[in-house]
This record gives sequence, C-alpha cells and structure tokens, in this order.
Amino acid sequence: MSEILKRIKNDLKTNMLIEIKLRKEGTVESEVGKCGLAITYKNVARAIISMFPEIGKKPNEATDDDVIKLLKKYINQEKERQLYYDKHITEKDVHEITFKELKKIVDLKIQELGDSLTSPKIEIAKKYLPKQVSEEDIILWIKENIDFSTLKNKMQAMGPIMKQFKGCDGNFVKGILLKL
Repeated sequence: MSEILKRIKNDLKTNMLIEIKLRKEGTVESEVGKCGLAITYKNVARAIISMFPEIGKKPNEATDDDVIKLLKKYINQEKERQLYYDKHITEKDVHEITFKELKKIVDLKIQELGDSLTSPKIEIAKKYLPKQVSEEDIILWIKENIDFSTLKNKMQAMGPIMKQFKGCDGNFVKGILLKL
C-alpha cells in the first residue's frame, strides 16, 4: 500500500476519534475550530479514498504515484469549486458558452490566481503531496541527465523529469523548460 495513503488513512482514523471525543464532551460549540478541522481532515481523506474507482484500482493496490494523481485531481476540483464560491467566475461569465470554453476559462482563472486560490480542504490535501523541489535542483538535474540534442523539442524532456521528481507540478517544470 502507498505510504501517502497510509498517512491519509491514519489521519482519517485520528480525526474521526477527535470528532467523536469532542461531540461526547459536548465541546463542539465551544471548540468549533478543533471539531471543524477534524471534520475537514476527515472529509478530505474520505474524498480521496472514494476516488480510487476512477483509476481502476483498489486502495490496497495503489502506488504513491496513483495517490499523488488523485490528490492533484482533488485539489484541482476544489480549486474549481472555490472559483465559483469566491465568485471569480459568475453566472454572467458562463452564460451561453460551450463546456470547452468554460473549461478553458476555469483553467486560465486557476492558473492566474495560483496559490491565492485556496481553502482548508486544499491546504490539507497539499500536505500529503511530496515537497516541491526548487527550480535550481531541477535545472541541475536536467543539465546532468538530459541531452536536448537527442530530442525533437524541449517538451520531450517532461516525461523523464516528471518521473524523477514525482509529485512535481507539471506547469512548473514546463515553465523551467521554456526558460532553458
């Protein structure tokens, strides 16, 4: 089983126990912050675990790469939900446009807002992702391991780079390659 998934399941169990304890003590109202955080952790963990059928695997068979893929998908879905919640995209913006046009608007808005588009659920899910490596580390690895003369274009280096730096943001790597 994936190490990341083990952490998620452990946090699910821990936060369920916290919520039960707070509810039994009757401190839910006075400690909304603690209980609210426990419930949010629990909901994020359950949402990630419920996404496994989408990749055709049972949680026990999942690799870290599978879990990272689901975490990124979950984060993207939450960012999209947050766009509407924060009214970055309104009904007026999407009136009489196609799904393809809407998807493009959503993707551009998410990219434009970057890390300012967040919520407790997004922050919790991000904690499970491997730490982002620095641009300098990636450039150094590229210089030592990629021979661009053997590639038709720079973007063909994405595969080996993403494999080396699991969990790294694809747009981040793409930006680095475009600078080189």
